[in-house]
Amino acid sequence: MIIVLIILIAIMCSGLTACGKNEFYQDYCSHKNTTTVNAIFSVLIFLSHAVSYIELNNTFDQPYLDIRKFLGQGVVVTYLFYSGYGIMTSIQKKKYEYVKAMPVNRLLKTWLHFAIIVFMFIIISFVVGKEYTLKKYLLAFTGYSSIGNSNWYMFVTFALYILVIVGFSLFKKNENLGFVATIILMLGFVYFEKNVMKLDVIFYNTILCFPLGMIFAKVKPLVDKILMKNDIIWTLGICCVFTVFMYFSQNRRESLNHMILFYALIPVFITMLMMKIKINSSVLDWFGNHIFSFFLLQRIPMILLQYAGLNRNSYFFIAVSFFATVVLSTIYDECIGKLDKALFKKKT
Repeated sequence: MIIVLIILIAIMCSGLTACGKNEFYQDYCSHKNTTTVNAIFSVLIFLSHAVSYIELNNTFDQPYLDIRKFLGQGVVVTYLFYSGYGIMTSIQKKKYEYVKAMPVNRLLKTWLHFAIIVFMFIIISFVVGKEYTLKKYLLAFTGYSSIGNSNWYMFVTFALYILVIVGFSLFKKNENLGFVATIILMLGFVYFEKNVMKLDVIFYNTILCFPLGMIFAKVKPLVDKILMKNDIIWTLGICCVFTVFMYFSQNRRESLNHMILFYALIPVFITMLMMKIKINSSVLDWFGNHIFSFFLLQRIPMILLQYAGLNRNSYFFIAVSFFATVVLSTIYDECIGKLDKALFKKKT
């Protein structure tokens, strides 16, 4: 497994560039840069999922297992952070018109894409002889339950989109009040998930990275003004974030608050790092353009290979699952693109 990590690091380093003294990348939060960051984590998510279908007992596998244990669900936090950031910047530019278009262009479109994949998992469940109750099948379309697919992230995504729509719709003509209302609703939703729905901690321990991304969109000009004065201030800032991050990492499994802060600081640290470095890679560009499908389809070849008993050789399993997912993602996104053109207007 360490070989896979080395390959990923090599890909990152091959396209890495850094700013000169007291210089900073002004476009560090551009769509391309944030997508590249998410692409790196999409590979880590793939590896994390693959491990649940195989046994890793080689000495060389231990470094990856240690990293996996340390990061936990931290592999998805940039998805949430940059999604919140992207939505907030779109609202700042297009005002309530963007929010008004979200029920169709964000919520319905994303749900349809997800529902198609759930149908694929239903077929897979019949193929491998795995039966679920009708209730479980139906709830799988909301992300509340799983039929072998990745689910909790989609449940949270749908909920967050709805809360953004509700929060800003309460104050259509006042963006700031809509922003505050949305943040309050999201905090309330975390409380509701934990204390009323009593969901597993995975449903709410990273969710606040989304509103954190929204907050960052609001304060970014001030942050840039402070941190981009010179390298000394930037270095002090990122060192402080890293120190606090390591502090909260110590007992995060015993403290929910520490766990939430630990996960929240990951995208903050990475975003600050991107002020000084940039990664250009055609390989990562591909994963960035296929993040949704690569993330949600990867368990299909894993399930089928496990069913066929082809998961005994871990490297064979990972290699075949990886390339099969790439092929599946390419075909899926090609078909979805045509479906979107037929069903939806151009995204607002």
